[in-house]
Amino acid sequence: MKDLSEVNLQLSQRIVVAMESGNELQEKGAYQAALEKYKESWSMLPDPKEQWDLSHWIEKCNSEVYLKQQDYEGAKIWALKAVESKPPRETSSFIILGACFLGLGEERYAFNEMKKAFDMGGERAFKGFDKKYLAFFAGFKG
Repeated sequence: MKDLSEVNLQLSQRIVVAMESGNELQEKGAYQAALEKYKESWSMLPDPKEQWDLSHWIEKCNSEVYLKQQDYEGAKIWALKAVESKPPRETSSFIILGACFLGLGEERYAFNEMKKAFDMGGERAFKGFDKKYLAFFAGFKG
């Protein structure tokens, strides 16, 4: 991953401001407005977008909003990207992707993604997520 702030500090700062605004909107439940801010942030990233450190943050935030709206297909698109660009020890992207699969009724895939997170961080990996995800993982019979 390249650090955009080292290449173009002003652009990096504009993206961060847009993302923080999107996060505030998401916290207020203004999901469509948050998605617009995330879309704006994504469009500012130079191509290829996935090479930049900020891409993971944008991908993950997009997937979270779609997940909150129960748009599991939309969430899955962004969650797959987030898993590809995630930092080595980051676990939440696996939980989010697992939650997408669970929402789509693909329980085996959901379990497999959540297991990746669990293997890296134990129950701590599920902290901050709805308790139903850990309960699903712990009770999965496959």
